[in-house]
Amino acid sequence: MTSIPVVPVELTNDAIKQKSSIIQIMAQKSQHYLTDVEKFVEDVMAHEQEMETDVLPDIALPHAKSGGVSTPFIAVSKYSDGIVWNNNKVKLIVMIGAQEHANKEHLAIIAKLAASLADDDFIAELLNSDIQTIAHKIRGIYE
Repeated sequence: MTSIPVVPVELTNDAIKQKSSIIQIMAQKSQHYLTDVEKFVEDVMAHEQEMETDVLPDIALPHAKSGGVSTPFIAVSKYSDGIVWNNNKVKLIVMIGAQEHANKEHLAIIAKLAASLADDDFIAELLNSDIQTIAHKIRGIYE
């Protein structure tokens, strides 16, 4: 698998505390990998309606295959105070974007990330790290 770009997105404690706003901010910061930021945001939000992405304690994994993506990427944000994401409070958001017709790559990205996030020690490291370190650790999964 080729290296996947990982975009660290700083969220301050005064950031808007709605998941739609955070997804928008993360998409805007990832615009280098997008052909259409709004299309990607719409696709992520549509997927959020279909399936809850806060499947791990403290972590949300919003993702979408989208016609708005030019290069597969991962964006990471940390919100130390936590944000309500569906029914859980999360502190780390790991957003995955893949091209609309990138079935194998999309699944491979998610599978590799999921395998790492199954390790409680790895999750603890991420939750106790700054955003640059988090991005570096997640980038390391794909190198």
